Amino acid sequence: MALAEGVQGSIRYKPYATGAITANTQPLSSTDPGASLGQVLRRVSSTLKLDKDTYQSAEIRADRQIADYRHGLKRSSGSITGELSAKTWFDFIEASCRGTKASAISFSNSDFTSVAADTPTSTFTFASGDAVAKGIRVGDIIQFTGLTATGNNGQNYLVTSITGANKVLGVSPAPTTMAADTTFSGTSNGATGKSIFVPSTNFVTRKFGIEEHFSDIDISLLYTECRIGGFQLRLPATGMATIEVPVMGRDMEIYTAANAPFYTAPAAAGTNGVMAAVNGVLRVAGVAVGVVTSLDINMNLNPTGDAVVGQNFPPEIFLGRANVTGQFVAFLQDETFLNYYKNETPISILAYLTSSNAANADAMSFYLPSLKLGDAAINLSGEAGTQITCPFQALKADGTSVGDEATTIRIIDSAAV
Repeated sequence: MALAEGVQGSIRYKPYATGAITANTQPLSSTDPGASLGQVLRRVSSTLKLDKDTYQSAEIRADRQIADYRHGLKRSSGSITGELSAKTWFDFIEASCRGTKASAISFSNSDFTSVAADTPTSTFTFASGDAVAKGIRVGDIIQFTGLTATGNNGQNYLVTSITGANKVLGVSPAPTTMAADTTFSGTSNGATGKSIFVPSTNFVTRKFGIEEHFSDIDISLLYTECRIGGFQLRLPATGMATIEVPVMGRDMEIYTAANAPFYTAPAAAGTNGVMAAVNGVLRVAGVAVGVVTSLDINMNLNPTGDAVVGQNFPPEIFLGRANVTGQFVAFLQDETFLNYYKNETPISILAYLTSSNAANADAMSFYLPSLKLGDAAINLSGEAGTQITCPFQALKADGTSVGDEATTIRIIDSAAV
């Protein structure tokens, strides 16, 4: 009999028709989410499993032994870990934010009359119109076509600021200087890209059926009615960017032989390039920095599935508030980070990642418009560079700064659909 090998295992997922959970019953999986379609997920590892509460008898017996042991509430839990790539993880990021993704926008000279570019100030300047009213935000990834300065066409530009009555876009990288051009078009966040942020109202709950298929032994485990409990991003200076997605569901079903895998025709895993933190831009408090050696961003929704009398599965998987925290480690250069901590100064972080050095590479941005440092610890040891470690708590911005949403975090994925 064959033994299962990790390389033969795959993860597939599919959203349910709705995110609602019925307290006292579970849907029939063959109907909802249904076995057709689904999506193969790229992964590094998975710790999903069926958890059960257990109860040991406390009865005092003359034979001095334990005579009973019972299983109680069951729920599935664990996490899926992978390398960060555009499109791959956006469904789970959207579910974590509990908002609704927004599509890319298009713009042209009919919106802004003309656009000029300036290398020293790293800006594009529109002659008229309102970039914010059009839908452009800090953290967007924009591209132009049709410009006479052809070097500015087809290049990803990260929007770092919006000033000048919403007509001047600070961008990275710096564009090639050009006079006002009256014939152009452009898009934000790629042709199919999406954006998502944590809203203040109209929250959307989502759930997924997540399958682990072991093809070499023909067994599948389907974790049902799974809610996404957030995500943890790890952006090291040396290595691939990674993401971990915690999951909690209501049950696990086992399929074998002709019934495995459960999802019969899932879409193939994506081929988008993996992000590396050295490809991109990191801005802290609106300033590009080149001394940060690692950045972690965590969203924790603290999912819970509590027991009730009369059934052995939870009536709901409850999600808590969006608690976004993180940490960056940097070489000590001056007193800037120390003063941010000492003076309790609200700052922002904008992280921009690309899959390669190509001008129009797949890209993602993570914008935290308001946060405060919880420490600024200096590690004075050894002979190498001295580092400062700064954990932070992200806060909901008030949305009054130009180009900001009233949110804790906003995420752009140029390849999401």
